[in-house]
Amino acid sequence: MGKIGLWIVDRYRAVRKKCGKPPVSPVRLRRCRQLYPGEEPEQMLRSQDGALISRAILIFAGGAVLWTVFWLTRERPEALVSLERPDYGEEAVYYSLEVLREKGDTVSVEVPVRERACTEAEARERISQAYEEISRAMLGDNESAARVTSDLNLPGSAQDGTVEAEWISRTRELLDDWGMILKEPGEISEEGEEGRYSLELSCGTVSCLYEISVTVYPPERSEQEQLADMTLREIAKQEETQGQSVTLPAEYQGEQLKWYEKQDQSLEGLLLVLPMLLPALLFAGRRQRQKERMRLREREMLLDYPELVSRFAVLIQAGMTTRNVWERMVREYEEKKKGGGSFRYAYEEMKLTLSQLKNGVYESVAYGEFGRRCGLHPYLKFGALLEQNLKQGNGGLAAQLEAEAGAAFEERKTTARRLGEEAQTKLMLPMFMMLAVVLAVVMIPAFLSF
Repeated sequence: MGKIGLWIVDRYRAVRKKCGKPPVSPVRLRRCRQLYPGEEPEQMLRSQDGALISRAILIFAGGAVLWTVFWLTRERPEALVSLERPDYGEEAVYYSLEVLREKGDTVSVEVPVRERACTEAEARERISQAYEEISRAMLGDNESAARVTSDLNLPGSAQDGTVEAEWISRTRELLDDWGMILKEPGEISEEGEEGRYSLELSCGTVSCLYEISVTVYPPERSEQEQLADMTLREIAKQEETQGQSVTLPAEYQGEQLKWYEKQDQSLEGLLLVLPMLLPALLFAGRRQRQKERMRLREREMLLDYPELVSRFAVLIQAGMTTRNVWERMVREYEEKKKGGGSFRYAYEEMKLTLSQLKNGVYESVAYGEFGRRCGLHPYLKFGALLEQNLKQGNGGLAAQLEAEAGAAFEERKTTARRLGEEAQTKLMLPMFMMLAVVLAVVMIPAFLSF
């Protein structure tokens, strides 16, 4: 089989060569050299193609053998003389058939076979069962036919649709053909009123007629509903007169009645709820405002920190002591504030620390307290740095502050970048809203023009 595959490959290459084409595609040669370096591409492709063709021939031959065996051993269908019909009430069955003509040609035919007709005995048995089924189903929510207080449920078929039902009301002033009670509850006698139906059940060509009677009673109503019905009846009677007003009943079942116009209780409920709701809203609002102010304070202090540390380092390098630098920076802040400058949390904390120093608090303690009051990591580090240098001397304080200032400026850049990204995010919603408005302005006239 391998030689046959190689022979086919050689014949194919010879045909390509006669047609003026290379025996093997240059693209295949290039790929073969890349995948199998050091091999002869034409020979390798020849052996691969030959093996592939050999396997294809084997598969084709195996399939042909299997089909032949199947055709020789398959069961020959018997010629049909009749088709079985589905039982009465079942769906039609479709048979896919082939008819072999005497001439030898075959014709495909799709044959639908309908349900068989039931015998008279079967029809009467189905109708009897359908009557029992309908007698139970027609009551709906009612307990029995002897006491009907709500609409009936009159089915149009039974026995899975094999028996059809037709209802005709014989008391149309009370019941309609669909089982609805036509009289109002107050118009129905308390002793009950008889309703009659003619029911015709048909199955195929067989039909049976039944007479069904029910007794309709007014629905059971609560005392409140009965009182409302009585009031409406009394007012309806008075509306037939020419009087300028109607009189409300003063008594019901021996009980004196007093009538009042119903008041709108929504305002009362609102006045009851608001005193309990407003304090909670006030506390929640205050808490939210405090969170917002803390967030703004934190942002402001982080933005002020690089400048504060940088100026502190410059003054320390100029030869001033830590306390003198502190006093000078607070004094400059006070002068700016008197001249219309804004309130800054970091300098206010420095001002409080200066007051502690003037009141005799040790510098190391005051600077440590300053960092803890600020509550932010950079200020904690700054306070700890001042406290440490007071204990060990100011020899390296300037260099440490200068390094801290450089790191603080880098952190400020990061903070500014983050704030810019937050601002861009907040602007997304207005931008999308504007885009929606523009799209609506452009598209709505286009749609209306069609």
